[in-house]
Amino acid sequence: MRICSPQLGLSPGATLGGEVYDREILVRLAGLGVQTGVILPAGLPCPQVPDLHVTRVPLRRGYRWFVSNLVFPPYIGRAYRRQPFDLLRVHSLRFTGPAALAARRLYGLPVPIVAHHHHVDRDRWTNHLERRVVQRCDMIITGSQFARQQLVSELGTPAERIRMVYYGVSPAYHPLPRDKGLAARLALADRRVLLYLGSLKARKNLPVLLRALRLVLQERDDVLLLLAGRGESEAALRQQTAELGLEGAVHFAGFVPEAAKVAWYNLADVFVLPSRLEGFGLVAAEAMACGKPVVASRAGSLPEVIAAGETGILCDPDDAGAFARAILRLLAEPSVADKMGQAGLERARRLFQWDESARRTLALYEEAVRRWQP
Repeated sequence: MRICSPQLGLSPGATLGGEVYDREILVRLAGLGVQTGVILPAGLPCPQVPDLHVTRVPLRRGYRWFVSNLVFPPYIGRAYRRQPFDLLRVHSLRFTGPAALAARRLYGLPVPIVAHHHHVDRDRWTNHLERRVVQRCDMIITGSQFARQQLVSELGTPAERIRMVYYGVSPAYHPLPRDKGLAARLALADRRVLLYLGSLKARKNLPVLLRALRLVLQERDDVLLLLAGRGESEAALRQQTAELGLEGAVHFAGFVPEAAKVAWYNLADVFVLPSRLEGFGLVAAEAMACGKPVVASRAGSLPEVIAAGETGILCDPDDAGAFARAILRLLAEPSVADKMGQAGLERARRLFQWDESARRTLALYEEAVRRWQP
């Protein structure tokens, strides 16, 4: 099979869930013999693997969605003329979906369009643009039942056009002893560590975590929260940290590169994820693969990833007290934390494997090609 996939990014060092997903799936599809033509902005890094062929376009990061949708179509058309492909892949409903649909129409491409979708994050363009794209794609693949239901209920997507394949976790994520050098640099001696790893943005709901931490510190004074990531909410979170008197109990770690993430997960006693919206929740699965119990919101896809009461504890995303009680329980009862961590490790190995995700995705691509009618 040959596919064409215009991409915003595919970096070997990417840490954000959507780009990690694209990288891992496309690399493994190439390993299954799929000839993949990637159309990628100039200057962006890309994995170097057989059967993954890259064409560069004159784009840089930071452009608006309508710019990429103007640039990509002729490159898609040229790619088909150079080497016909069987399927056109959309990795972003907004940034590449209109381009794929336009290219098929303009150049008469006799191929199905399959879109990959993570979650609906509403703004003024969601109804005007993304709704129209999903209505015209031949198949949409989501990473959770939650994301599937969102497409049906919020964008009116016909349910029979949607398929679900869980994300995976790289084998690099596994239990390890604490990195002594990293622990020393962060002054973790005699501290119990809560770890959040991800972007610092509004939907991650981190203010509730800071309020929960203040409640935790009323019961014990040996807890440190590591906030590993960056984003537009950082200044507000630093201000809230100061207002709550938490300066000595919160460490803003900044960006953690992909190669270092496993060491950071293995610093944690408890992984925390208070997010209000996740299409899958890759960091929760990675933390579980490292044998860590997870305290997370009962929101979005997280109840699918985390088995409540078995691999972690789920809380109302608005209830700082519930987060505090869950954290205190796991810190006070190491046998419970260890049992949940082991159960999470086993769940990640059983359900969340990139090789299986790629095999199931390829089967769906083959189905889309068989079923497609011009």
